Amino acid sequence: MPSEVCWRFRRHIPIEKMMILKTAPLKRRFAAILYEMLLVGAATCLAALLAGIAAIFLNPVSIAVSALVTSILIMGAWWLYFRANWHGQGQTLAMRTWKIGLCDLNGIQPSLHLLRLRFIWACIFIVFIPMLAYAGLRHFLGIPPKGAAGAALVWLILPWGFALLNPDRQFLYDFLAGTRLVDVKEQS
Repeated sequence: MPSEVCWRFRRHIPIEKMMILKTAPLKRRFAAILYEMLLVGAATCLAALLAGIAAIFLNPVSIAVSALVTSILIMGAWWLYFRANWHGQGQTLAMRTWKIGLCDLNGIQPSLHLLRLRFIWACIFIVFIPMLAYAGLRHFLGIPPKGAAGAALVWLILPWGFALLNPDRQFLYDFLAGTRLVDVKEQS
């Protein structure tokens, strides 16, 4: 096995050590998700500020165009946040706090292609499916907003509950993207 350095956390970890890293415990991963929600919320606020400025100029043109630009700006801000952290450091701030690393199935830093796949799958399962469920419940069944929102959030069981069934305890979007969340507590 080569001894080249392939990963950056706070310090370099050789490939040999990455190969033997265990899957990060679910409790720490869920704690990191809660922290990540706050960080992504901040990125969303910045994107929403830009989207608001864009909407001022685009609303006279078309409300649909304004909504599309807003969506693209928010998704773009999320991608920039995650790409900058995953690709540059291998971890987001929440992952560093909870000593969780991101690697591919071979135990090395994921390629940009795998990071894109992970982001897309996570957006599908965490954002788009609950949004579609909410819209469907409101439009087709006439369920009030609070009830529809609660029912739509049940869909979050799919990507995160998958970890209870998966032998490696990975979330569904990690499984589909070919990435792993690993425990780097011992390497700190």
